[in-house]
Amino acid sequence: MVTTLFTTLASLGIIALQIAIIIILIGWITKAPFVKVVAQHAGLITASIFGLATLISFVYQYGFGYEPCLLCWYQRIAIIPIAILAWTANLRTSKLLQTQVLTLSLIGAVVALFHIVIDVFPTGIDVCGAASVSCNVRYVYEFGYITIQVMSLTVLTAGILLTLLARRYSSK
Repeated sequence: MVTTLFTTLASLGIIALQIAIIIILIGWITKAPFVKVVAQHAGLITASIFGLATLISFVYQYGFGYEPCLLCWYQRIAIIPIAILAWTANLRTSKLLQTQVLTLSLIGAVVALFHIVIDVFPTGIDVCGAASVSCNVRYVYEFGYITIQVMSLTVLTAGILLTLLARRYSSK
């Protein structure tokens, strides 16, 4: 019961984040004034999103016993440092932080996208199963599309978008 409630709330948060990403992209394209406000707070938003994502991944692993596969670990290797780094400097003023967050987000997003492809189009080949937990185990499946991989990709996409906004509207 607790697992189902937690997963539903996490999934609703991911859907809200996906909607926010789309709205921000549309706003950026149409040059809406709210995009500058989002860019001004990109560092705090990024730190909050990635901190919450890290907390959720720990709850799934240590609270509910969902063992991450190798590809999940690679995605975590991208997410957890961003959760820490985002609190260390201002994303709008630090070019180094922008580079770090963007690089980690891009690499993590590629791994998450590959993981989603494996999940959606199963080939019978288990990329992770020989060394660790199988990649083909689906612990979460909410609203017909939200899996842990989709959660990860959404968070990493938000990191990419917020970093690009911080670069575009950097304070000099």
